[in-house]
Amino acid sequence: MSNDKIQVVVRVRPFNRREIDLNTKCVVDMVDGSQTLLHQPSTLDKPPESRKPPKMFNFDHCFYSMDPEDERYSSQEDVFNHVGKDLLDNAFQGYNACIFAYGQTGSGKSYTMMGSADNPGIIPRLCNALFDRIRRLKDEEPLLTCKVEVSYMEIYNEKVHDLLDPGPHKQSLKVREHSVLGPYVDGLSQLAVASYEDIEILMAEGNKSRTVAATNMNCESSRSHAVFNVILSQIFTDPLTGVTGEIPS
Repeated sequence: MSNDKIQVVVRVRPFNRREIDLNTKCVVDMVDGSQTLLHQPSTLDKPPESRKPPKMFNFDHCFYSMDPEDERYSSQEDVFNHVGKDLLDNAFQGYNACIFAYGQTGSGKSYTMMGSADNPGIIPRLCNALFDRIRRLKDEEPLLTCKVEVSYMEIYNEKVHDLLDPGPHKQSLKVREHSVLGPYVDGLSQLAVASYEDIEILMAEGNKSRTVAATNMNCESSRSHAVFNVILSQIFTDPLTGVTGEIPS
């Protein structure tokens, strides 16, 4: 991981069915792993020598997922290896870390983060890697115990709702400020999990409660912002005194 506290990456998704039917042309190109070119659509039909120069953008990393046959193609695993692994390493060192997926509806945020059953995204891969590392640590450090808890909420129309609350009606929760821990959501469920299968069940139940509506780009677009938290706590036990100490992240 670089010394920068914030890294910005971009991913180019393939054409969807609507864009294929409209014979849409790709206006995005990548010259290396960190530079993206944005061509002007009005110039794509002109010869290369008469086109206006493209706009150039630099990122910490660029993922080109347009064509699997292209040598620049980035798979779900490639995205996780560049984005998710460092986050997991930092978590076990006691640091807070966050992945913020941003883009318009239909841009591939949900697929990148969650993926599918055949091709999981960052969150499933991250959670599986988390429990694999916990199992290894348990063998290497018998005096170390790890505890994992999760919470899942959505922000819709400036209101916060708990997606893991089994109640029939969504209750708006308050965002408050703790003098030491900072902002937190008062009353948000925080459930203990022992495996990725437990997380998968909770996420599936939470997704059923999310606010969705159809758009021109996505027939079941999520109309809210979702925040999924994984809280890892490492509990150390002193073999001489039996005193325990906890490091949350």
